[in-house]
Amino acid sequence: MWLLLTLLAVLLSASSGGEDWKLRRQRIMWAYEARPKGNRTDHFVREDSFYISPIQMAISKDGRWLYVVCEKADALLVVDAKKRKVVKEVKVGVHPFGVCVSPDGRWIYVSNRWTDDVSVIDARKLEEVKAIPVGFDPHGLVTDKDGKYLYVANLASDDISVVCLKCGKEIKKLRAGHQPFEVALSPDGRYVYVANQLSNPVPFREPPVPEVTIIDTRTNFVVDRRDLYATTILQGVECSPDGQFTVVALELPKNLIPETQIYQGWMVTYGIAFLEARPRGRVAFLLLDEMNKYYADPFELVFSPDGRYLYVSCSGADVISVVDMDKVRKILKVEDGKIGISDDTIRRYARHLALSNEYVVARIHTGFRDDGNPKNPKLKGYNPKGLAISPDGRWLYVACRLSDEIAVVDTRENRVVDVIDLGGPKVMTKVRWGEYLFNHSVISFQDQLSCNTCHPENNVDGLLYDIAIDGGMGMNVIDNRTMRGVAFTAPFKWNGKNPNLARQEGPRAAQLFFRSLGFVGEDREAVVAFIESIPLPPNRYRPLPDRPLLASADDDPPELLTPLQKIGKKIFERAYTKDGRYIPIANRCITCHPPPYYTDRLLHDVGIHAPFDTDFEFDTPQLNNIADTAPYLHDGRSWTLEEIWTVHGLEDLHGVVSDLTKQEFTALIEYLKSL
Repeated sequence: MWLLLTLLAVLLSASSGGEDWKLRRQRIMWAYEARPKGNRTDHFVREDSFYISPIQMAISKDGRWLYVVCEKADALLVVDAKKRKVVKEVKVGVHPFGVCVSPDGRWIYVSNRWTDDVSVIDARKLEEVKAIPVGFDPHGLVTDKDGKYLYVANLASDDISVVCLKCGKEIKKLRAGHQPFEVALSPDGRYVYVANQLSNPVPFREPPVPEVTIIDTRTNFVVDRRDLYATTILQGVECSPDGQFTVVALELPKNLIPETQIYQGWMVTYGIAFLEARPRGRVAFLLLDEMNKYYADPFELVFSPDGRYLYVSCSGADVISVVDMDKVRKILKVEDGKIGISDDTIRRYARHLALSNEYVVARIHTGFRDDGNPKNPKLKGYNPKGLAISPDGRWLYVACRLSDEIAVVDTRENRVVDVIDLGGPKVMTKVRWGEYLFNHSVISFQDQLSCNTCHPENNVDGLLYDIAIDGGMGMNVIDNRTMRGVAFTAPFKWNGKNPNLARQEGPRAAQLFFRSLGFVGEDREAVVAFIESIPLPPNRYRPLPDRPLLASADDDPPELLTPLQKIGKKIFERAYTKDGRYIPIANRCITCHPPPYYTDRLLHDVGIHAPFDTDFEFDTPQLNNIADTAPYLHDGRSWTLEEIWTVHGLEDLHGVVSDLTKQEFTALIEYLKSL
């Protein structure tokens, strides 16, 4: 009976021109629950699943209501900003992230990362009325000035969904850069600016070049792409109220310099890009850091209503940096919206650690405990992320993700004066403490970086690193690897020298990355517990089922593959070439990449070493959700899965593919994406 009702619902939705949004969400979660065992973390207790984890916020035009997205509660919390308390919880999709309000205040839109849709919430009734399917892993979103269109940054599909809000559906996708993360609307409503988190493909051993994608809202076409040379992790983006600049929070890495030679910022510095609003305008960079103190992982930006101050959440340092825009304009010699300093000065300022004292006028610390002073609120303030400012500019609200709080900042005093408790446990579990340590830079020398710095959202930053101790300076350049789903994939490092995560996150991380004592004792245990608990997100390359597929977590999942992926699976598991030649066991895909984790956890020489490599054998990486972890190979020289064989594996030492047709090779790639 249940199956008949489900099929009837599918038929009715198809006849009405679209699938019911609730059923679509259910199908996505059925597929996720039936994922291969290698994609699960069911063997670990998700101790942190009871937390709220506020990540982003929006504020109503009158400043009365705060709309707070809580990623682990799958909810939008409505907060009375005047009374400073939660008044309503609205359930949304799975793993929500971004939020915006329609220009008339009637509707609230929330992006849901794991269900690939946008919740439409009635701001009067405070309930979800529908969900609009968009691209993969939606993040930031914003409406145009008239509320006709919604622009959604889809991180995993590298595109922007343009949604017609009148008809309630996506009408086009625009190609963005790599991993579009956040969006902002210009004050006049003419342009949408998209900050893309990671670099577009660049030549091997060249600095990263992410872009800011610019969309004309009159035509809904991309009209410009601004390259930000030698930067990465572009997350927050905002437009100045006067319309002269678009500002982007970012990192400036030094990943290609041998670590032992780095000065003025050992591995990375943190700053802001100032983009002239005019077409093909210039870009200047200013750092948030100081000579002996760094402000890791800048996340969100917000201007005061008059444009005088810019507030930046430095999530890895538990600090809000306050930037005086008048002083910035003086330093950059801005006239009529144009940057007046020379190109040489722009390059020098991008690495100038002694300059921030001239324009950073305050550091608001959110991360402190009750010190006994009754004038100070009892705030933990861990991991400040989203920001919102009241219309009069008096109050700055800060979403403290890892302490389930909203810090209330008095902008006249530049200090936290109150805290809004969002609920959740009042104790810190081992996994939650490990997550905090993973996201905080206090572990490193001069607070230079956190684990999250190189592993944003527990994944990869797409960079190569020259770790001088591994074979000497300039030798053995390595690609970064994901933290998602690594629990049973030891050993670690590309040369396989670390037998477990305790070794990887203990002595090695302390010596090579943090330049400190590193994680020890219970702290190391907590970090390991957190990393082992990190799940893989849904795999978007598998077809969606029409019914639940697992009766219990111990069941073997049925095969969810398209016809093309089934062909690819046969190629992946084959023992003979098309002309009947025997493929040695050691050179079969399935031998080194057996399920469920698709790694045999051994070292192999597959003919991909470079002249600067001293190692010839490399650890076999797991293939689960491999489409989300580009670039590929131990040194990141392949930007796509196809390049592994079409450019760098021509000798058939890394599996046998030379006998495949283009269609068969495509089938193999599609199967790999489904793992």
